[in-house]
Amino acid sequence: MDRIIPFKGIRPVKTLVDKVAVFPNNLMNEPERRDEAKKNPYSFAHIVKPKIDFADSTSKTDPQLFEHAKKYFDKLLNDKILVEETTECFYVYRQMLDGRSQTGVVVCYHVDEYFNNKIKKHEHTREEKELENVEHMMVTGMSSNPIFLAYNPVNEIDTLINQVKATVPEYHFISDNDAYHSLWVVNDEDIISRLKILFNSKVDVSYIADGHHRAASAARVARLMSEANPHHTGTEPYNYLLTCLFPSNQLRIYDYNRVVKDLNGLSNEELIEKVKEKFDVKAINENEFAPSSLHKIGMYLGEHWFELTPKPNTYKNDPVNRLVVSILQNNILDPILGIKDPRTDKRMDFYPGTKGLTSIEKRVDKGKSAVAFALYPVSMQQLFDVSDAGEIMPPKSTWFEPKLLSGLIIYSIR
Repeated sequence: MDRIIPFKGIRPVKTLVDKVAVFPNNLMNEPERRDEAKKNPYSFAHIVKPKIDFADSTSKTDPQLFEHAKKYFDKLLNDKILVEETTECFYVYRQMLDGRSQTGVVVCYHVDEYFNNKIKKHEHTREEKELENVEHMMVTGMSSNPIFLAYNPVNEIDTLINQVKATVPEYHFISDNDAYHSLWVVNDEDIISRLKILFNSKVDVSYIADGHHRAASAARVARLMSEANPHHTGTEPYNYLLTCLFPSNQLRIYDYNRVVKDLNGLSNEELIEKVKEKFDVKAINENEFAPSSLHKIGMYLGEHWFELTPKPNTYKNDPVNRLVVSILQNNILDPILGIKDPRTDKRMDFYPGTKGLTSIEKRVDKGKSAVAFALYPVSMQQLFDVSDAGEIMPPKSTWFEPKLLSGLIIYSIR
Protein backbone atom coordinates (compact mmCIF):
# COMPACT_ATOMS: atom_id res chain seq x y z
CA MET A 1 0.00 0.00 0.00
CA ASP A 2 1.36 3.41 -0.99
CA ARG A 3 2.00 5.84 1.84
CA ILE A 4 1.67 8.95 -0.35
CA ILE A 5 -0.81 9.19 -3.22
CA PRO A 6 -2.34 11.74 -5.63
CA PHE A 7 -6.04 12.57 -5.38
CA LYS A 8 -8.94 14.30 -7.12
CA GLY A 9 -8.84 17.68 -5.45
CA ILE A 10 -11.76 20.09 -5.27
CA ARG A 11 -10.70 23.68 -5.89
CA PRO A 12 -12.03 27.12 -6.83
CA VAL A 13 -12.45 28.27 -10.40
CA LYS A 14 -9.48 30.39 -11.42
CA THR A 15 -11.39 33.69 -11.59
CA LEU A 16 -12.54 33.44 -7.97
CA VAL A 17 -9.64 31.75 -6.20
CA ASP A 18 -8.59 34.91 -4.34
CA LYS A 19 -12.18 35.33 -3.15
CA VAL A 20 -12.58 31.71 -1.97
CA ALA A 21 -9.28 30.74 -0.32
CA VAL A 22 -8.78 32.11 3.16
CA PHE A 23 -6.43 31.95 6.14
CA PRO A 24 -9.01 31.01 8.79
CA ASN A 25 -7.17 31.28 12.10
CA ASN A 26 -7.36 35.06 12.41
CA LEU A 27 -11.01 35.43 11.48
CA MET A 28 -12.47 35.12 14.95
CA ASN A 29 -10.09 37.55 16.66
CA GLU A 30 -9.60 40.17 13.96
CA PRO A 31 -12.95 41.95 13.48
CA GLU A 32 -12.08 43.65 10.18
CA ARG A 33 -11.16 40.39 8.47
CA ARG A 34 -14.18 38.62 9.93
CA ASP A 35 -16.50 41.36 8.67
CA GLU A 36 -14.84 41.31 5.26
CA ALA A 37 -15.34 37.53 5.03
CA LYS A 38 -19.00 37.86 6.04
CA LYS A 39 -19.57 40.25 3.12
CA ASN A 40 -17.90 37.89 0.63
CA PRO A 41 -20.36 35.14 -0.42
CA TYR A 42 -17.54 33.10 -2.00
CA SER A 43 -15.28 33.04 1.06
CA PHE A 44 -14.47 29.61 2.40
CA ALA A 45 -14.69 31.21 5.84
CA HIS A 46 -18.44 30.50 5.77
CA ILE A 47 -17.51 26.81 5.70
CA VAL A 48 -14.36 26.50 7.77
CA LYS A 49 -15.43 29.10 10.37
CA PRO A 50 -19.25 29.00 10.11
CA LYS A 51 -19.62 30.84 13.42
CA ILE A 52 -19.06 34.12 11.54
CA ASP A 53 -22.63 33.74 10.23
CA PHE A 54 -24.17 33.26 13.69
CA ALA A 55 -24.61 35.25 16.87
CA ASP A 56 -21.53 35.60 19.07
CA SER A 57 -23.34 33.66 21.79
CA THR A 58 -23.57 30.54 19.59
CA SER A 59 -21.50 27.66 20.94
CA LYS A 60 -18.58 26.56 18.77
CA THR A 61 -19.98 23.02 18.86
CA ASP A 62 -23.61 23.88 18.08
CA PRO A 63 -24.75 21.30 15.46
CA GLN A 64 -26.32 24.03 13.34
CA LEU A 65 -22.84 25.42 12.63
CA PHE A 66 -21.70 22.20 10.98
CA GLU A 67 -24.94 21.80 9.04
CA HIS A 68 -24.55 25.37 7.81
CA ALA A 69 -20.98 24.59 6.71
CA LYS A 70 -22.16 21.50 4.81
CA LYS A 71 -24.94 23.37 3.03
CA TYR A 72 -22.62 26.24 2.12
CA PHE A 73 -20.04 23.80 0.76
CA ASP A 74 -22.68 22.01 -1.31
CA LYS A 75 -23.91 25.35 -2.67
CA LEU A 76 -20.42 26.36 -3.84
CA LEU A 77 -20.15 22.98 -5.57
CA ASN A 78 -23.58 23.23 -7.16
CA ASP A 79 -22.90 26.78 -8.32
CA LYS A 80 -19.60 25.64 -9.90
CA ILE A 81 -17.57 27.96 -7.69
CA LEU A 82 -15.75 24.81 -6.60
CA VAL A 83 -14.94 22.09 -9.14
CA GLU A 84 -13.58 18.57 -8.64
CA GLU A 85 -10.70 17.26 -10.78
CA THR A 86 -11.48 14.52 -13.28
CA THR A 87 -8.14 12.77 -12.65
CA GLU A 88 -5.92 12.19 -9.63
CA CYS A 89 -3.29 14.89 -9.19
CA PHE A 90 -0.51 16.22 -7.04
CA TYR A 91 -0.33 19.97 -6.49
CA VAL A 92 2.82 22.08 -6.28
CA TYR A 93 2.19 25.02 -3.96
CA ARG A 94 4.56 27.98 -3.74
CA GLN A 95 4.24 30.78 -1.19
CA MET A 96 6.23 34.03 -1.25
CA LEU A 97 6.43 36.57 1.58
CA ASP A 98 8.91 39.40 2.17
CA GLY A 99 11.16 38.20 -0.64
CA ARG A 100 11.36 34.60 0.60
CA SER A 101 9.67 31.61 -1.02
CA GLN A 102 8.82 28.06 0.02
CA THR A 103 7.43 25.36 -2.23
CA GLY A 104 5.61 22.24 -1.11
CA VAL A 105 3.65 19.40 -2.66
CA VAL A 106 0.04 18.76 -1.66
CA VAL A 107 -0.49 15.01 -1.30
CA CYS A 108 -2.61 12.47 0.53
CA TYR A 109 -0.64 10.76 3.31
CA HIS A 110 -1.88 7.46 4.77
CA VAL A 111 -3.11 7.77 8.35
CA ASP A 112 -1.06 4.73 9.41
CA GLU A 113 2.01 6.94 9.07
CA TYR A 114 0.54 9.17 11.78
CA PHE A 115 -0.35 6.27 14.06
CA ASN A 116 3.09 4.67 13.52
CA ASN A 117 4.89 7.95 14.29
CA LYS A 118 6.26 8.34 10.78
CA ILE A 119 4.52 11.72 10.86
CA LYS A 120 6.26 13.10 13.93
CA LYS A 121 4.71 15.49 16.46
CA HIS A 122 6.10 18.01 18.93
CA GLU A 123 2.97 19.56 20.48
CA HIS A 124 0.09 18.50 22.70
CA THR A 125 -3.42 19.05 21.38
CA ARG A 126 -6.59 20.16 23.15
CA GLU A 127 -9.45 17.68 23.34
CA GLU A 128 -12.17 20.29 22.78
CA LYS A 129 -10.49 21.59 19.63
CA GLU A 130 -10.06 18.08 18.27
CA LEU A 131 -13.73 17.27 18.87
CA GLU A 132 -14.82 20.45 17.11
CA ASN A 133 -12.67 19.58 14.08
CA VAL A 134 -13.88 15.97 14.05
CA GLU A 135 -17.53 17.04 14.00
CA HIS A 136 -16.83 19.50 11.19
CA MET A 137 -15.16 16.81 9.06
CA MET A 138 -17.79 14.17 9.78
CA VAL A 139 -20.68 16.45 8.79
CA THR A 140 -19.09 18.19 5.78
CA GLY A 141 -17.25 15.09 4.54
CA MET A 142 -14.13 16.99 3.59
CA SER A 143 -10.77 18.37 4.69
CA SER A 144 -9.82 21.81 3.44
CA ASN A 145 -6.67 22.95 5.26
CA PRO A 146 -3.58 20.79 4.63
CA ILE A 147 -1.39 19.67 7.50
CA PHE A 148 1.90 21.59 7.17
CA LEU A 149 4.71 18.98 7.07
CA ALA A 150 8.49 19.34 6.77
CA TYR A 151 10.92 16.72 5.46
CA ASN A 152 14.65 16.47 4.92
CA PRO A 153 15.38 17.74 1.39
CA VAL A 154 15.68 15.27 -1.48
CA ASN A 155 17.54 16.52 -4.57
CA GLU A 156 15.54 14.40 -7.02
CA ILE A 157 12.26 15.79 -5.65
CA ASP A 158 13.61 19.34 -5.87
CA THR A 159 14.53 18.76 -9.52
CA LEU A 160 11.05 17.51 -10.41
CA ILE A 161 9.34 20.35 -8.56
CA ASN A 162 11.52 22.90 -10.36
CA GLN A 163 10.53 21.27 -13.64
CA VAL A 164 6.87 21.82 -12.77
CA LYS A 165 7.51 25.40 -11.63
CA ALA A 166 9.05 26.21 -15.01
CA THR A 167 5.52 26.09 -16.46
CA VAL A 168 2.67 28.56 -16.03
CA PRO A 169 0.81 28.07 -12.70
CA GLU A 170 -2.93 27.46 -12.55
CA TYR A 171 -3.24 30.12 -9.83
CA HIS A 172 -1.13 33.12 -8.91
CA PHE A 173 -2.63 35.63 -6.48
CA ILE A 174 -1.99 37.62 -3.33
CA SER A 175 -3.79 36.95 -0.05
CA ASP A 176 -4.91 39.48 2.53
CA ASN A 177 -1.70 39.05 4.57
CA ASP A 178 0.43 40.13 1.57
CA ALA A 179 1.65 36.62 0.73
CA TYR A 180 1.78 35.48 -2.89
CA HIS A 181 0.37 32.05 -3.65
CA SER A 182 1.02 30.02 -6.81
CA LEU A 183 -0.39 26.57 -7.52
CA TRP A 184 0.47 24.09 -10.25
CA VAL A 185 -1.86 21.16 -10.98
CA VAL A 186 0.31 18.11 -11.65
CA ASN A 187 -1.70 15.75 -13.85
CA ASP A 188 1.13 14.48 -16.06
CA GLU A 189 1.21 10.70 -15.47
CA ASP A 190 5.00 10.44 -15.73
CA ILE A 191 5.67 13.23 -13.22
CA ILE A 192 3.00 11.85 -10.87
CA SER A 193 4.59 8.40 -11.01
CA ARG A 194 8.09 9.74 -10.36
CA LEU A 195 6.98 11.99 -7.50
CA LYS A 196 4.99 9.15 -5.99
CA ILE A 197 7.99 6.79 -6.10
CA LEU A 198 10.37 9.42 -4.71
CA PHE A 199 8.16 10.43 -1.79
CA ASN A 200 7.33 6.83 -0.93
CA SER A 201 10.97 5.69 -1.10
CA LYS A 202 13.01 8.75 -0.06
CA VAL A 203 10.86 10.47 2.58
CA ASP A 204 10.84 7.95 5.39
CA VAL A 205 9.53 10.41 8.01
CA SER A 206 8.01 13.87 8.04
CA TYR A 207 7.50 16.39 10.82
CA ILE A 208 4.43 18.44 11.68
CA ALA A 209 5.45 22.08 11.44
CA ASP A 210 1.92 23.44 11.85
CA GLY A 211 -1.41 21.64 12.17
CA HIS A 212 -1.17 19.27 15.13
CA HIS A 213 -4.91 19.65 15.78
CA ARG A 214 -5.79 19.07 12.12
CA ALA A 215 -3.67 15.92 12.06
CA ALA A 216 -5.03 14.52 15.33
CA SER A 217 -8.60 15.28 14.27
CA ALA A 218 -8.23 13.67 10.84
CA ALA A 219 -6.71 10.59 12.46
CA ARG A 220 -9.70 10.35 14.83
CA VAL A 221 -12.09 10.67 11.90
CA ALA A 222 -10.27 7.86 10.08
CA ARG A 223 -10.58 5.62 13.10
CA LEU A 224 -14.28 6.43 13.60
CA MET A 225 -15.14 5.83 9.95
CA SER A 226 -13.14 2.60 9.77
CA GLU A 227 -14.90 1.26 12.87
CA ALA A 228 -18.27 2.07 11.30
CA ASN A 229 -17.38 0.34 8.01
CA PRO A 230 -17.72 -3.47 8.15
CA HIS A 231 -15.95 -3.72 4.78
CA HIS A 232 -13.01 -1.51 5.72
CA THR A 233 -9.90 -2.20 3.61
CA GLY A 234 -7.54 0.64 4.56
CA THR A 235 -7.65 2.25 1.12
CA GLU A 236 -10.87 4.27 1.54
CA PRO A 237 -10.54 8.07 1.19
CA TYR A 238 -10.98 8.61 4.93
CA ASN A 239 -7.70 6.73 5.49
CA TYR A 240 -5.69 9.59 4.02
CA LEU A 241 -4.68 12.95 5.46
CA LEU A 242 -4.59 16.11 3.36
CA THR A 243 -1.00 17.36 3.72
CA CYS A 244 1.49 19.75 2.16
CA LEU A 245 5.11 18.60 2.33
CA PHE A 246 7.90 21.21 2.34
CA PRO A 247 11.66 20.61 2.29
CA SER A 248 12.95 21.88 5.62
CA ASN A 249 15.71 24.05 4.11
CA GLN A 250 13.07 26.37 2.62
CA LEU A 251 11.18 26.99 5.86
CA ARG A 252 11.68 29.75 8.37
CA ILE A 253 10.63 29.60 12.01
CA TYR A 254 10.02 33.05 13.47
CA ASP A 255 10.61 34.03 17.08
CA TYR A 256 7.61 33.72 19.38
CA ASN A 257 7.90 36.38 22.06
CA ARG A 258 6.25 36.82 25.46
CA VAL A 259 4.75 39.76 27.35
CA VAL A 260 3.75 39.57 31.02
CA LYS A 261 1.18 41.88 32.56
CA ASP A 262 2.76 42.24 36.04
CA LEU A 263 5.96 41.44 37.93
CA ASN A 264 4.37 39.18 40.55
CA GLY A 265 4.71 41.86 43.24
CA LEU A 266 8.32 42.79 42.41
CA SER A 267 9.77 46.17 41.47
CA ASN A 268 11.84 46.51 38.29
CA GLU A 269 15.03 46.52 40.34
CA GLU A 270 14.02 43.45 42.34
CA LEU A 271 13.21 41.56 39.14
CA ILE A 272 16.63 42.34 37.69
CA GLU A 273 18.38 41.17 40.87
CA LYS A 274 16.49 37.88 40.85
CA VAL A 275 17.21 37.36 37.15
CA LYS A 276 20.92 37.90 37.84
CA GLU A 277 20.97 34.74 39.96
CA LYS A 278 20.65 32.63 36.79
CA PHE A 279 21.68 35.01 33.99
CA ASP A 280 24.39 37.47 33.10
CA VAL A 281 22.48 40.73 32.55
CA LYS A 282 23.76 43.41 30.18
CA ALA A 283 21.99 46.74 29.55
CA ILE A 284 21.50 47.41 25.82
CA ASN A 285 21.37 50.96 24.48
CA GLU A 286 19.18 50.34 21.43
CA ASN A 287 15.55 49.89 20.42
CA GLU A 288 14.00 46.63 19.20
CA PHE A 289 16.82 44.46 20.52
CA ALA A 290 16.71 41.01 18.94
CA PRO A 291 18.86 38.26 20.49
CA SER A 292 21.63 37.27 18.07
CA SER A 293 22.41 33.72 19.18
CA LEU A 294 20.73 30.54 20.35
CA HIS A 295 20.35 30.89 24.13
CA LYS A 296 20.26 34.64 24.59
CA ILE A 297 17.07 36.43 25.65
CA GLY A 298 16.07 40.07 25.29
CA MET A 299 14.18 41.55 28.26
CA TYR A 300 12.34 44.86 27.86
CA LEU A 301 11.71 46.52 31.20
CA GLY A 302 11.23 50.16 32.19
CA GLU A 303 11.74 51.39 28.60
CA HIS A 304 15.12 49.67 28.36
CA TRP A 305 16.40 46.45 26.80
CA PHE A 306 18.62 43.97 28.62
CA GLU A 307 20.48 41.02 27.15
CA LEU A 308 20.19 37.87 29.26
CA THR A 309 22.77 35.10 28.90
CA PRO A 310 22.12 31.95 30.97
CA LYS A 311 24.89 31.00 33.36
CA PRO A 312 26.47 27.52 33.20
CA ASN A 313 24.36 24.67 34.58
CA THR A 314 21.11 26.64 34.47
CA TYR A 315 19.54 24.18 32.02
CA LYS A 316 19.83 20.53 31.03
CA ASN A 317 21.36 19.74 27.66
CA ASP A 318 18.50 17.66 26.23
CA PRO A 319 16.31 18.49 23.18
CA VAL A 320 13.55 20.21 25.19
CA ASN A 321 15.36 21.83 28.10
CA ARG A 322 17.99 23.50 25.93
CA LEU A 323 15.31 25.36 23.96
CA VAL A 324 15.37 29.07 24.81
CA VAL A 325 11.61 28.96 25.55
CA SER A 326 12.32 26.29 28.17
CA ILE A 327 15.22 28.27 29.64
CA LEU A 328 12.95 31.30 30.00
CA GLN A 329 10.07 29.31 31.46
CA ASN A 330 12.16 27.29 33.92
CA ASN A 331 14.36 30.13 35.18
CA ILE A 332 12.19 33.27 35.03
CA LEU A 333 8.53 32.83 34.15
CA ASP A 334 7.80 30.06 36.64
CA PRO A 335 10.10 30.64 39.65
CA ILE A 336 10.18 34.45 39.56
CA LEU A 337 6.99 35.64 37.86
CA GLY A 338 4.78 32.77 39.02
CA ILE A 339 3.58 31.66 35.58
CA LYS A 340 3.21 27.90 36.01
CA ASP A 341 1.23 27.04 32.88
CA PRO A 342 1.80 29.39 29.92
CA ARG A 343 -1.12 27.80 28.05
CA THR A 344 -3.70 28.99 30.57
CA ASP A 345 -2.19 31.88 32.54
CA LYS A 346 -4.04 35.06 31.55
CA ARG A 347 -1.13 37.21 32.77
CA MET A 348 0.94 36.32 29.71
CA ASP A 349 0.43 36.92 25.99
CA PHE A 350 2.36 35.74 22.95
CA TYR A 351 3.57 37.85 20.01
CA PRO A 352 4.97 36.24 16.83
CA GLY A 353 8.12 37.83 15.47
CA THR A 354 6.27 38.77 12.28
CA LYS A 355 4.67 41.60 14.27
CA GLY A 356 8.08 43.06 15.09
CA LEU A 357 9.53 44.00 18.46
CA THR A 358 7.97 47.48 18.37
CA SER A 359 4.62 45.88 19.21
CA ILE A 360 5.88 44.43 22.50
CA GLU A 361 7.78 47.62 23.37
CA LYS A 362 4.57 49.62 22.96
CA ARG A 363 2.68 47.13 25.08
CA VAL A 364 5.08 47.75 27.97
CA ASP A 365 5.45 51.50 27.39
CA LYS A 366 1.68 51.98 27.51
CA GLY A 367 1.43 50.09 30.80
CA LYS A 368 -0.58 47.19 29.37
CA SER A 369 2.26 44.85 30.36
CA ALA A 370 5.16 45.12 32.79
CA VAL A 371 7.88 43.19 30.98
CA ALA A 372 8.50 41.62 27.58
CA PHE A 373 10.88 38.90 26.45
CA ALA A 374 12.31 38.59 22.93
CA LEU A 375 13.51 35.09 22.06
CA TYR A 376 15.91 33.69 19.50
CA PRO A 377 13.89 31.53 17.04
CA VAL A 378 13.78 27.76 17.37
CA SER A 379 15.65 26.12 14.49
CA MET A 380 14.30 23.40 12.20
CA GLN A 381 16.97 21.05 13.55
CA GLN A 382 15.78 21.68 17.10
CA LEU A 383 12.21 20.90 16.02
CA PHE A 384 13.43 17.66 14.41
CA ASP A 385 15.46 16.74 17.51
CA VAL A 386 12.49 17.18 19.85
CA SER A 387 10.19 15.23 17.52
CA ASP A 388 12.71 12.42 17.03
CA ALA A 389 13.09 12.12 20.80
CA GLY A 390 9.32 11.76 21.16
CA GLU A 391 9.25 14.85 23.34
CA ILE A 392 6.90 17.85 23.45
CA MET A 393 7.91 21.49 23.05
CA PRO A 394 6.63 24.13 25.47
CA PRO A 395 3.47 25.91 24.22
CA LYS A 396 3.93 28.63 21.59
CA SER A 397 7.52 27.67 20.78
CA THR A 398 7.35 28.11 16.99
CA TRP A 399 5.69 30.42 14.50
CA PHE A 400 5.65 29.60 10.79
CA GLU A 401 4.69 32.11 8.13
CA PRO A 402 3.18 32.23 5.59
CA LYS A 403 0.36 29.92 6.67
CA LEU A 404 -1.47 27.52 4.37
CA LEU A 405 -4.77 28.73 2.99
CA SER A 406 -8.02 26.87 3.55
CA GLY A 407 -10.27 26.21 0.57
CA LEU A 408 -7.47 26.28 -1.98
CA ILE A 409 -7.34 22.49 -2.31
CA ILE A 410 -10.13 20.45 -0.74
CA TYR A 411 -10.11 16.69 -0.16
CA SER A 412 -13.27 14.59 0.06
CA ILE A 413 -12.98 11.92 2.76
CA ARG A 414 -15.96 9.96 1.42
